[in-house]
Amino acid sequence: MAGAAQTPAPRRSSAVDRVRTGVHEKAAHLSRRARRLLSRQLRKARASDSALLQHAYVAGRQGVRRALNLVTDRQVGWVATLWSARWLEGTTYEITGWAYERGYGHPAPPRVEVQLRRRGTAVALRADVEPVTEMEVNGLVRRAEFDYANTGFVARLDLAPLLRHGPGPGDDENDVWEVHVSVTGADGRARSGTLKNRRGAGSAAFLDARTFADGRQLRPYWVQGRGLCLRRVVPTATATAVRVEGMTVGARVALRGVDATRVELVSLDARRPMDVQPVAGDPGTIEVSAKVPLTWTSTASESELLAPDADEATSDPQESTVTGGAEEISGEQSALTRPAPVGDPHEGQRVAAQVYRVVVIDDEGGEHVVATTLDQTPPVQEPRSGLLAYAGDSGALLVSESGVALVVTDATVEPGPTPALRLTGTWGGTAGTLALSLVGRRQTLEAELDLAPDGTWSATADLLQGQWGGPARLPRLGSYVLRGVDDAGATVRVMTAPGLLARTPEKLPVPEARLRLEVGQGRSLRLRVGITRAADELGSFHQRRMDAAYLSGPHEPQQSVYLESFYGRLATCNPFALDAVIARQHPDWVRYWGVTDLSVPVPDGAVPVVEGTQAWFDARARSRYVIANDWLRRRFVPQPFQTVLQTWHGSMFKRIGLDRPSAGASTRAALMLERDKWDVLLSQNHHSTEIFRSAYAWEGTFFEEGYPRNDALVGGSGAALRERLGIRPDQRAILYAPTWRDNAEGMVLFLDLERLTAELGEDHVILLRGHSRTVGQGSSVELPGVIDVTTYPSITELFLASDAMITDYSSVMFDFSVTRRPMIFYVPDLDEYRDDVRGVYFDLEQEAPGPVVSTQEEVVTAIRGLDDTSGYADRYARWVERFNHLDDGHSAERVVRRLFDTG
Repeated sequence: MAGAAQTPAPRRSSAVDRVRTGVHEKAAHLSRRARRLLSRQLRKARASDSALLQHAYVAGRQGVRRALNLVTDRQVGWVATLWSARWLEGTTYEITGWAYERGYGHPAPPRVEVQLRRRGTAVALRADVEPVTEMEVNGLVRRAEFDYANTGFVARLDLAPLLRHGPGPGDDENDVWEVHVSVTGADGRARSGTLKNRRGAGSAAFLDARTFADGRQLRPYWVQGRGLCLRRVVPTATATAVRVEGMTVGARVALRGVDATRVELVSLDARRPMDVQPVAGDPGTIEVSAKVPLTWTSTASESELLAPDADEATSDPQESTVTGGAEEISGEQSALTRPAPVGDPHEGQRVAAQVYRVVVIDDEGGEHVVATTLDQTPPVQEPRSGLLAYAGDSGALLVSESGVALVVTDATVEPGPTPALRLTGTWGGTAGTLALSLVGRRQTLEAELDLAPDGTWSATADLLQGQWGGPARLPRLGSYVLRGVDDAGATVRVMTAPGLLARTPEKLPVPEARLRLEVGQGRSLRLRVGITRAADELGSFHQRRMDAAYLSGPHEPQQSVYLESFYGRLATCNPFALDAVIARQHPDWVRYWGVTDLSVPVPDGAVPVVEGTQAWFDARARSRYVIANDWLRRRFVPQPFQTVLQTWHGSMFKRIGLDRPSAGASTRAALMLERDKWDVLLSQNHHSTEIFRSAYAWEGTFFEEGYPRNDALVGGSGAALRERLGIRPDQRAILYAPTWRDNAEGMVLFLDLERLTAELGEDHVILLRGHSRTVGQGSSVELPGVIDVTTYPSITELFLASDAMITDYSSVMFDFSVTRRPMIFYVPDLDEYRDDVRGVYFDLEQEAPGPVVSTQEEVVTAIRGLDDTSGYADRYARWVERFNHLDDGHSAERVVRRLFDTG
């Protein structure tokens, strides 16, 4: 078309361009191969037993680090951690931590120096440093080549010189001081740098300011990449007196170089105006006050209300906003508070707890966060009110509104055979009664709470508590937040007072455990439960040392049996049933149980040994019999005198081992390495025997004797457990036991349990049982009509307590059938699971002894039709004959007899 713009023809690449492109692609390919080869050789050198290769590896790594540190500010290889920070008397500031260079150990404690350097100058303040040995350092190091425990320090800085610089407001903007640490070994080698990391659950995350008589503040703060910094500030607005009366908060505010056009309370969700009154005779001072109403929100998810975690809090006060950071109320404490009643103007909404800052707005619209002189004093509170006023990050005045509030002022441990955590504090609000507990991911430690009319309270939480009616034991590993709940079931705020916060992280004097107090987001008090290991067993360095001693041998055999179930997470399954027979028939044999921690209950008379302890290594090395229901993994090497019985943990519907479609060369190598540790393989039935032959290329000895764990199902009763769980005789208990998924983390719940229980009514109860692999993820489900039994030790007892079961691809289908009770197979992802995720051994829809359904509506229909079992009677009979013909109640006796005969 005339006048139309023509699109230029694409430029054809010339021969030179093609050659250049080919050269670049070849170079990139060679570069990638070279990097992979170098990485492989470095790993080999690091793991080599050759002293020459080890030396070459270390020398090469040191050279690279020196080069990088010379041309960049990355501080490669430098580890410097702030563990705690607190104010002492006057201008003294104390910090604790450790510092070292990776790859360098110190046979004798190194000399540690701590300085506070004025940024951009040569001015520095030297701290008084006390060296300490802190074994926790090793517990936080991966692949440690040395013991770094002797690199700990306690440093005390006298910050009085900082107050002598600069006359007043605005002069301190660039007056930044940074903490630097230097470590010098006995050989004279020195390394220094700033603090690079900090503990995010304690005083290091809540860097409180200190206010002095002339109004100036010293403010510690954290800057990513620069570590701990301090700044001297003269606030433009300071609250010199704060009061709380009912739901009204007031303060006297001194202004410096700023006029207050208005003053507001500002939170994440709201801005509240405050009344402002000038103080007669003092033009630079105002009185501010406001009634703080409840904040209602229709937010569907509480996570939308939460601020970043403590480690993500804004670090520099010059960059801070008026809200956000670690001071905001944590998720555990803002969890669904009381909703508005039906007919209320706020119906459909709920109360959202708030943390406000007091903000002065000047005539140009500038916002000035009001500081406070409260510093490390307890929050301002009164018994009738849920309001709290206290000093927050960067010395700001914070006002918390949560309806009811408890402040923890002190925490101590009552020692003895039954240690207890004793808590005291103050409270305010209108609640009739309160319940207090330490809430973990899968366990809750109840506390006895005593509220006094004068606004004080005390509580005691036993640190050894039983689960499911079992013996009192240490809590499971993890973090437990102190949570308060009112008589309406709404959570209330529980906050740590500054004096207690300054002590955290604090080790608790309980010899048999590793417990410490910590503080999380919103200043919530937490109990951290660590793995029970001795100081010289913590961390990868000591684990490697014990590994080496174990591998070097030799070991003297002992008349003992080592048992392990699900990698030590439980003491159940086939090993548990065999343990009972061994205890009865061979009482003179010691029975060791490998456990992940001491919260795992073991059978009476057995000896628990925690994974990674010296006792654990010794038990594995010396026991004549080793019994496990899962992989023993690389840390186990069978001794010449040992017989290893692999019981496995279920017959197979889903493909395992080499039969899995995803099994590649590395998987095959790992399988062969593990398989070669076994002497005998237990099989429940001939179906499993044939699968084991292919899935593990097993040509060794089989004990095809049924499953010992199912002996209890023959003639057993679940009446006692039903009573313990609160299941009425007229209720039908449905066990829902889905398996884990290779393509998903945590428990997979395709059922909407809230809707399911509503449809079934109160004459049904759902027993929710997550797979052992998912115990560490998620938290317990709390719904009416649902009992989360994921942490209940024995699934066999749950089988007996249930009237029917819903499952999917789990091996529980082959065990529950011993009871002859109805099963429902809920498999909405059957096609994906069979064809893409895992693969299966037979057609479930053709052979299942119960309905195979894919929708929740079909599940409800199947449950309502459980009384009519005639439709699946023939299938069920064929199923039992194929899979359960050896489950006759005497499997464990046969297995133990054959096992000890082999010895």
